[in-house]
Amino acid sequence: MSEHLCPKVIAAVESINRKGLGMAEKGDEGKRRAGKTPSETICTVLKHPLRVRILEVLNEGPRSPSQFVEEGLIPKQHYNSYQQALSLASYHFRELEKEGCLEVIESIPRRGAIEHVYRGLARVYINDREFEEMPRGDRRRLSRISLQGMVARADRAIQEDTFDARTDRHLTWMPMQLDERAWGEVIARLAATFAELTQIRHDARDRLAASGEEVIPATVAMLGFESPQPPPLRGDDN
Repeated sequence: MSEHLCPKVIAAVESINRKGLGMAEKGDEGKRRAGKTPSETICTVLKHPLRVRILEVLNEGPRSPSQFVEEGLIPKQHYNSYQQALSLASYHFRELEKEGCLEVIESIPRRGAIEHVYRGLARVYINDREFEEMPRGDRRRLSRISLQGMVARADRAIQEDTFDARTDRHLTWMPMQLDERAWGEVIARLAATFAELTQIRHDARDRLAASGEEVIPATVAMLGFESPQPPPLRGDDN
């Protein structure tokens, strides 16, 4: 079964990779529309980083703009009131719908207004070469919005007491001091692990479709980034 290709956004099967966006298998790069450059891809449909989060979230399940806001999925620096947040979300939902990235699946009358429920049709994908060519400011914005989305999912799981519902849940991180060889090895291992997790996800999807077993919603995240130098110890500059 093929994935829908959003006309102005590169789409792919998976949602999150080490760039904070999407990963495709080898050969998917050729699906790019002719004439599109990395800067055009970012500066058109994804010109506001909030749209990255909208696509990530709605590819997991349908939502209306009001549900998106009520779940706390808009960073607080983007609004001063609930109404402002709702207007912002509604605008970006409509723009993504125009580009074929979302579709309305239900319209619900709400106190004289209509609440539209959308679902995602495409997953965001930016390959390694595009990410390398992207201006650092754009990379920073996209990384920030993806990280905020991940933190929002974790925070909601803690608030709703699912984060620690299973005693075998996993949460680890470690500081590391690496050379260039070790950095490359770490990134390669993360990429290989992502590929393995992708296969597990696909296998589970097929088994669930056949068995009708209850779905276990889960979030798996990986990070690997260069840290700032530690601050000097008191007296080190003497």
